[in-house]
Amino acid sequence: MTNKLGIKYPVKRIFLIDELSVMSAYFLALLFRYGLDFDYWVELFDGLYVSFFFVICMLQVIVFLAYDRRKAPIFQQDPVEVLSVVFKGKVILIILGLLYIYMNQRGEESSRFVIAAIFVLSVVIEYLAKMIYRRAFYSRNKHLYSCNTYEIWWPYQPLDVIVKEFCEGNYDEALIHTGEANDQQTDNLVSQLASKGIRTYIGLESNGYDVKSGIVSDINGYACIPVEVRSEKFDLFGIKYSVARTEEAVLHVIRHIKELSGKYICFSNVHTSVMGKESSEYREILNEAAFVFPDGSPIATLEQKAGFIGAERVAGPDFMEKMFRNTMDGSLSHYFYGSTQETLDALSNSLKGKYPGLVIKGMYSPVFGEASKEEDAADIARINAANADIVWIGLGAPKQEKWMNAHRDQIHGVMMGVGAGFNFHAGNIKRAPVWIQKIGLEWLYRLFQDPGRLFRRYFVTNIKFIWYLCIDGIKRKDEKPKSN
Repeated sequence: MTNKLGIKYPVKRIFLIDELSVMSAYFLALLFRYGLDFDYWVELFDGLYVSFFFVICMLQVIVFLAYDRRKAPIFQQDPVEVLSVVFKGKVILIILGLLYIYMNQRGEESSRFVIAAIFVLSVVIEYLAKMIYRRAFYSRNKHLYSCNTYEIWWPYQPLDVIVKEFCEGNYDEALIHTGEANDQQTDNLVSQLASKGIRTYIGLESNGYDVKSGIVSDINGYACIPVEVRSEKFDLFGIKYSVARTEEAVLHVIRHIKELSGKYICFSNVHTSVMGKESSEYREILNEAAFVFPDGSPIATLEQKAGFIGAERVAGPDFMEKMFRNTMDGSLSHYFYGSTQETLDALSNSLKGKYPGLVIKGMYSPVFGEASKEEDAADIARINAANADIVWIGLGAPKQEKWMNAHRDQIHGVMMGVGAGFNFHAGNIKRAPVWIQKIGLEWLYRLFQDPGRLFRRYFVTNIKFIWYLCIDGIKRKDEKPKSN
């Protein structure tokens, strides 16, 4: 099997992993059930289990050809997707195996424990074997997956300079950002690069925005980007959540930065949604924001189940990362208010290294506890003197939302309450791997990092969240008009 990059995947080896996993699971299941009595094993393999062994191996061939091979190769899947394919494939295998047993009227001869153990063990063994082989394949073929891209920005440098830097940097491909260049200028550069044998791509641009991955949609056969965050909201516990993907939300803020000045944006997770459920004051503060984005997979999943196409978790740290990446050209400036001075120092160093060109107008760590009127006025004056387009607020919930609400129309710039986002980007807290984020268990990953502080919060909050969902579901059913 070959992918679109021309990389040939070892399909036969994957098939061999599948077969050996089933065989290993088969013998381990019998070992757990019947032990090491050699005489009993001789009798055992004189009946059903001999034929079932060959049948299940043949069925694995069918499952591989009809199901597994139709899926994306394990090298293109994340760990959760690999586990899902393995699990579903083994469900099909066991169902077919059971059909064989009962069609031959030999159900009484089989052991339920053995059948169940074969299923569980084959899933575990195959998944682990595939992940180990996947890792080994990546390490051996690392050069095939990581292309070194040379980026060319307008105004274009002379061809000889570009070629020299391309060759000296051992780049694999070139990416042209057209900027204000006209079509003729870009076409000339593309032709010149092609004559030098340099594989070249042209970045997409829309109204001054360099189109990023994660925002393009396929609409009626055309690659498109959204105009803005939709106006319709998703209601959860009375909180009006906006519906968007992360890059869409970032683009909307960039395009409407002047209109949003003086307003604030919230990122609400399970914890803050429960607080909003229990406090009408806090719920109102959230609803008075320009946008409340779902910073939690459960909330985004509920949006999707409610029929909102394109609904996605918009986590504060992810929003920050994409906003930083989109404004490295200096088009917007940033101010950071909150956290400790040590965190701000680490954050400054981190941002300067990762996002060169990012304009940081200032950082300030306010006093802990309640600020006096004089201190508060000084903070406002300090922030406004910086004249930043975006003011990131890292005071933690619910304090940051209350602070932003109290300072509406007083701050020059749009306020973003991102909680632990400062610590994530400063490197104080490690983000969960992407596959853990995708299955909605980042909270569990964070819990292991700081169990003393987060255990009670997550344990109590998650139970309350599920309970309130059940209560709201019952209420909605009772409120539905009954047909006569």
